[in-house]
Amino acid sequence: MKEYHVHTFRCKHAVGDVSDYAKSACKNGYEVLGISDHTPLPDNFNPEIRMSKSEIGNYINAFKEAQEKYPCLKIIKGMECEYFKEYHNFYMEELREKWGLRYLILGQHIFRSGNEWICFWKGLKGLKELKAYTNSLIEGIGSGVFDFVAHPDIFGAFYAPWDAEAMACSRAILDAARDMGLPIELNTHGFRKPKIDIAGIRRYLYPLNPFWELVSDYSIPVIVSSDAHNPEDLGAGIDEAYKIVSRYHLTLADLTYLE
Repeated sequence: MKEYHVHTFRCKHAVGDVSDYAKSACKNGYEVLGISDHTPLPDNFNPEIRMSKSEIGNYINAFKEAQEKYPCLKIIKGMECEYFKEYHNFYMEELREKWGLRYLILGQHIFRSGNEWICFWKGLKGLKELKAYTNSLIEGIGSGVFDFVAHPDIFGAFYAPWDAEAMACSRAILDAARDMGLPIELNTHGFRKPKIDIAGIRRYLYPLNPFWELVSDYSIPVIVSSDAHNPEDLGAGIDEAYKIVSRYHLTLADLTYLE
């Protein structure tokens, strides 16, 4: 088994360090473990959900310690990042080149809508924000910075209906991912969040089943991740996610090049 999306205590909303996840991974039969904590940003923007830049060295050292302690497990250094063009060089020159991160995940948790910053977890929004998220994510997909797209359907957490607009934005995202050859992630963290009621239908914030049904129209590889924020959640919801993969005949991504 392989996992490429988990977080450490440094992001301020997770628990455990690299060694704690490695211990859980070994216990549960994993062969490869990628740690991808939320990136710091050079201007210290949005510090409440990410490590500080001064913690990068400690983060890197945690990988060395864990790999020595658990030699039977392949542990890979990564980070999860939002894309804004002003941070492009930071991601490429510092995170990849200076610090030697093996992979970067595109996870657009925050984005601009006009002059306003939108955070997906701060309540329901409307069509304007849905389109802003879509455009922001597509820009990141086209940047050439990232190895796969985390939870592309996370807009389900702030845009309630599955309507023509949601479908159009989903197709725009999928068109971009297909054109760039970028895998997308079926993220199980949404299974661990409270459900919401929409027009009498109770559903998860994400994954969105209609989104993944659309994916079946595209030849886009899919990666299944638990997005664990606690070592105990490593692999949580994976079986349910693979049911979605099977239901819609999705193709699984091959990320062995990261290893």
